[in-house]
Amino acid sequence: MPIKKTVFALLAFLALYLIFYPAPVDPAALNWPTMAEHKSEPLGEIEVLFDRNCQSCEDISIVGEQLYTGHGDGRLLRFSLTGDDRLTEIVRFKGRPLGLEVLGDSLAWVCVEQEGLARVDLRTGTYEVVTNSFNDTTFQLIDYLDVAASGNVYFTDASDKFGDDNLQYDVLEGRPHGALYRYNVTTNTTERILDNLYFANGVVVDPAEEFVLVAETSGFRIQKLWLKGPKASQTEIFIEGLPGWPDGISLGSDGLIYCTLISPRTALHDFILPHPWTRRLVTKLPKSFLPKPVKANRILALDDNGRIVHDWADDEPGFSSISSLERIEDIIYFGTLDEAGIGKMVAPATMNQRTTF
Repeated sequence: MPIKKTVFALLAFLALYLIFYPAPVDPAALNWPTMAEHKSEPLGEIEVLFDRNCQSCEDISIVGEQLYTGHGDGRLLRFSLTGDDRLTEIVRFKGRPLGLEVLGDSLAWVCVEQEGLARVDLRTGTYEVVTNSFNDTTFQLIDYLDVAASGNVYFTDASDKFGDDNLQYDVLEGRPHGALYRYNVTTNTTERILDNLYFANGVVVDPAEEFVLVAETSGFRIQKLWLKGPKASQTEIFIEGLPGWPDGISLGSDGLIYCTLISPRTALHDFILPHPWTRRLVTKLPKSFLPKPVKANRILALDDNGRIVHDWADDEPGFSSISSLERIEDIIYFGTLDEAGIGKMVAPATMNQRTTF
C-alpha cells in the first residue's frame, strides 16, 4: 500500500507539473502541406574523409584542391584533397563556425555562432566580426551564407529568440523568428531583406543578384526573394511540402540546386503541429525527452523552377546528419551536423541525367 500511495503521489505531482508549470514556448497551430509521395533513388556509398581530424564540420567550401570547413570546436580548417591528408588550422573562433564560403586564397566569410558574421584573412590567420546585430536585434543563431559576384554577403539568422542550445524550442514553438540579411561590403552596412521565416537556414544567391533562395527548416520549404526586375522585393514559394527538414542548399556545378534534408518528416510531428497544447507539454519535459533528428539521408536536386530532378535516399546510412553539400563536376562532398569527417561520393550515372519526377 505505501508503494501504491507513493506512485500515486508521484503521478499526481507530475500531472500538476505538466498542467501548471509554465512552458518555455508559446506554440502556434500549424498545418504545413505535404507533397505527393514518389519513390526515391538510392543515394549510393559515401566515403568518409578526415574523420580523425574533423568533428561536426557543418559546412564546406572548396577552392581548387583545398577543402575548407569549420570544426565543431571553433576552428576553421583547411584540408588537401590530393590525398596527402594535410591539415592546416587557419583561425580559432570563440563560437562554432557554421555556414562559410572561401573566395580565392585570401578571403573567407564565416557565420560564427555567438559571434556574428566574420571576415577572415586567410594569409594572416586573423578575423574580424563585421556584424552581429541589426537595429535592436542581436543574432541568436547566425547560420548559413552565400556570396554574390558583387561581394555582398547574404546570410540567415535562424532565430532571434532561441540560440543553438535551445533550437529545439524554436522548432516546437512553430513561430517565424528567423530572417535573411544582406551585408553590403562597399558600405559596411547590414540590411534585413526578409523576415518572419521559420528557422531560416541554407542560402543560395544568384551570382547576378537577381534573386536569392532561403530554406526554412521548420517550414519544410524554400522561398525565393526577387532582388531585381519587375518582381523586386516580392517573394514566392520555390518548393514546399518537403518530405524532410531542409538544411543546407547549394548551387552545383551542373546548374542544379541541391538541398539536404537533415531528418525525415515524421507522422508524429505532423500530428502535433495543429495542436499547440501537445508541444507545450513536451517542452516542459527535460531536454533529453525532446524529439531528436532521425538518422537517415535524403538529398534533393531541383531545377530552376523548383521541380525535383533527383531524389536520393538512404535509410540506414553509415555517415549521416548531412547538413551541406558541394558538387564539383562528378564528385559530391558532404558536411555533417554532428558526425566525424567529411563525406565524399562519386555521382551515380542517374545523377548526371536531368529527369524530373
